[in-house]
Amino acid sequence: MKKVAVSWSGGKDSCLALYRLFQEKHEVVCLISMVSEEDARNHAHGIPLEILQLQADAIGLPLIMVDSAGEYEASLITSLTSIKEQFGLDAIAFGSLYMEEDRKWNEQVAEKAGLDALFPVWILEEQASELLEEFISLGFHSIVCRASADILDSTWTGRELNTSFCEDIEVTKSCSMGEHGEYHTFVVDGPFFGKRLEIVHSDVILNSGLWSLDIHSCRFIDKDTEAVMK
Repeated sequence: MKKVAVSWSGGKDSCLALYRLFQEKHEVVCLISMVSEEDARNHAHGIPLEILQLQADAIGLPLIMVDSAGEYEASLITSLTSIKEQFGLDAIAFGSLYMEEDRKWNEQVAEKAGLDALFPVWILEEQASELLEEFISLGFHSIVCRASADILDSTWTGRELNTSFCEDIEVTKSCSMGEHGEYHTFVVDGPFFGKRLEIVHSDVILNSGLWSLDIHSCRFIDKDTEAVMK
């Protein structure tokens, strides 16, 4: 068992990585997300920071937001080093799936911070559709928050990942998990969520070649009574 921080996007890959860490009985001390304080969004999926914080609150884990300030790698290493000293951290877990270049970069960052790098959802590329089906079957609820305009149209943005989604994404000949940037997700509920998130108001915008879900507000829904929590 290790003390672990999770590299956090708010999407399906990092959520599934967190789930597997829990299953393996590791002690997850925090989520860590690289953000732009200037834009008030996280880098990975463009989620507004207050919405990302609500998600962490629903899960019940501390969220450490690291402003890249134009120095992404250096900022991440500095933050990981600080967390290591504060919590006695052993490792940082990533939601990388099968891209060797991503894994190599993540391993180098972890090494520079004096940490082990864990890859709980590492798969073969041909296992992507199977992993997506597993994610859905575990009871996670996730929506598309970004879709590549080169591959998908605006109607994909805001879609929930379900059986119909699995069938439709296969038809596009894209990676089922969107590992090549075809789409990104925001998870609103799952097995370890204490409350479900409901998106109250959002718009779809085209930004830098991406159809993006611009989330303006969310609220908690109590999972036991379905009562709205203010």
